[in-house]
Amino acid sequence: MTRGATRAVVASAVAVVVGCGGEPDAGDDGTAARPLAEPSWEVVLADSGALAISVSIVDDTTVWVSGGSGMVARTVDGGATWSRPVVAGGEDLGFRDVHAFSADEAFVLSIGPGTDSRIYRTADGGASWTLAFQNEDPNAFFDCFSFWDRQRGFAFSDSHEGEFTLVRTVDGGTTWSRIDPAVVPDARPGEGAFASSGTCVVTRPGGLGWFVTGASGVDTRVVATEDYGRTWSEVVTPIASVSATSGVFSLSMSDDRSGVIVGGGLAPEDSVPVDAAVTADGGRTWTALAPTGLGGAVYGVAAVPDAPTPTFVAVSPAGSVWSVDGGASWRRIDTRDYWTVAAAGPDAVWAGGRGHVSRLRFAPSR
Repeated sequence: MTRGATRAVVASAVAVVVGCGGEPDAGDDGTAARPLAEPSWEVVLADSGALAISVSIVDDTTVWVSGGSGMVARTVDGGATWSRPVVAGGEDLGFRDVHAFSADEAFVLSIGPGTDSRIYRTADGGASWTLAFQNEDPNAFFDCFSFWDRQRGFAFSDSHEGEFTLVRTVDGGTTWSRIDPAVVPDARPGEGAFASSGTCVVTRPGGLGWFVTGASGVDTRVVATEDYGRTWSEVVTPIASVSATSGVFSLSMSDDRSGVIVGGGLAPEDSVPVDAAVTADGGRTWTALAPTGLGGAVYGVAAVPDAPTPTFVAVSPAGSVWSVDGGASWRRIDTRDYWTVAAAGPDAVWAGGRGHVSRLRFAPSR
């Protein structure tokens, strides 16, 4: 594709996004609202020995973070102070995903082969934890999970022998059962997800859910449900998987229809020209966006809800970038090491990585 054709496709994709729940608010004079002003990251938790890998935002003040070597952290005052709960029995596990409902209630998921893939639950702010799920399948390796509500959620494992392993709870995590592989699209050899940001699985109210794939050396996919996991459909994305270390890494939905995916390749030989794509129809179709410029693999992305223009923030160990035009162009924020990013609104964009948890601050509009 020529450069001019690529720009045309990107412009078309942005037009679709803006026309579907992403239009900027009009000002008093009828003109379009101004994009958010230049951002910068404020480090709110510094720990040189920690690796923050997943962020769950409850509200403006309450945020949970999980990561490597048993890391769990929680703030209830917007990042001014933090508690560091210890998950008994999981002190050495890699907690690659966290999902919180309140300052008291949260789940964390650890990765690893066999019984190292676990889900723990707390109902008292991390003072105590219950083992809610422990994988017993030696061929399963769980990457991430998400909840539709306090009772219903699902977790995703890499595939084995042509089948994905998805488990679901309908009783608040007390019990988990495997979703019938017959209702889930078959997997390609080696196909799975990347447990790099806690964002390979996304849910939204009403039974909407998605997971993203890679590592297969063939087309990447977004696999979706609209009925709490009872049935699933698939669609191919523009982000290539050219090896076992490339594909789609992260998905973010700003509403039921508008969302963005990012990816790339971990190895130097993984040449993936498209590392971002956008949807305006709930993931039924995906259109390539301009390259983020981060290079390699883009670990995480957040579509910022309620921003005046379609706004994305993408992160990787090479740094962070942002877009205020739905991915038609990207601008560098910094070069700090990031693994994950999440957003609940323009005033609630959080990220984590090696040695830090940070909060995005936007300059005052002029």
